[in-house]
Amino acid sequence: MVKKKLQVFISSTYIDLIDERQSAVQAVLDSGHIPAGMELFKAGNETQLDTIYKWIDNSDVYMLILGGRYGSVEEKSQKSYTRLEYEYAINKGIPVFSVVLDENFLKEKACLLGEDRIYEQKNIDGYSNFKDFVLSKIVRMVNDSKDIMLAVHSTLVDFLEDYDLIGWVRANDSEANTLLLTQINELSIENKQLHEKNSKLLDEINLIQSTFDSSLAFEGESTTIEGTYTENIGNNVQKQYRDRSIEQDITWDKMFLLWAPYLTATINSIRAKGQLESALRDFVGRRFRIKDNLFQKIKIQYSALGLLKYYEAPTTQGSTAEFITLTPKGTKYLIKNTAVKNN
Repeated sequence: MVKKKLQVFISSTYIDLIDERQSAVQAVLDSGHIPAGMELFKAGNETQLDTIYKWIDNSDVYMLILGGRYGSVEEKSQKSYTRLEYEYAINKGIPVFSVVLDENFLKEKACLLGEDRIYEQKNIDGYSNFKDFVLSKIVRMVNDSKDIMLAVHSTLVDFLEDYDLIGWVRANDSEANTLLLTQINELSIENKQLHEKNSKLLDEINLIQSTFDSSLAFEGESTTIEGTYTENIGNNVQKQYRDRSIEQDITWDKMFLLWAPYLTATINSIRAKGQLESALRDFVGRRFRIKDNLFQKIKIQYSALGLLKYYEAPTTQGSTAEFITLTPKGTKYLIKNTAVKNN
């Protein structure tokens, strides 16, 4: 009996389901069949959507992996590309099977990758409607990648028995074609993953360079520096001293730029506090001391902004102490705003 190789079109959103797609691709290959999908092209306009439909037309089986995202939306229909692919396959009568990530699986992924990457943020209604549509048909709920691989193996066996599928039949040159398609698919997946890593690195660089949480006070936002200094109220014969309070408003970014040059090398928190008082001396107009609770507030604010970090570490004497240093983001902000520029 001639063994057919089925071409399986794998459809899903991408950034949130990289590992799951790879598991499905590997399962299709292990089953002796041929995977195809979005790695072979880049969706973005009507011509490319037509290309997707042609690949679905030329496939024997359509597989949907549904996570927690709706995906990119096609402008004319206002439907996601994943939904358009799914509806097209159903309308064309192509055998369809779907695996849906259960809520526990999604929560585990969100803990690792962040909720913004795993759960839909913009088209929540569109996602809910699509998921309800998918769940109205026969689906396989999965809670890890192994479940996806098992679903692929068992479903393809059933489809070969239940449907009269065309498939690929090995002849003198068909094996070479199959191998070539498999290699193209694997190279396309690798290229897509490299592109994803590059985009992620660019996002991290942009984050380091400029962005701040808009809910946190920083540029142009003022805070009050409260401190004390000791005043001599006696005379040359009998010296008497008393502590006096002092207050001065300053913006968070101004205070950071005064203090940051002292933090380019890692120092302990006690010394960092003294350096902050020294940095503010000229701004306030005299030497003064700040309270520990104010220092903690300042330290936490700049840490939340991603400009500095503090941590405990062993000292040379064998005890532990808290140390403070600038982050790469803090260093870049300092250089950008203090370096002398060319006229």
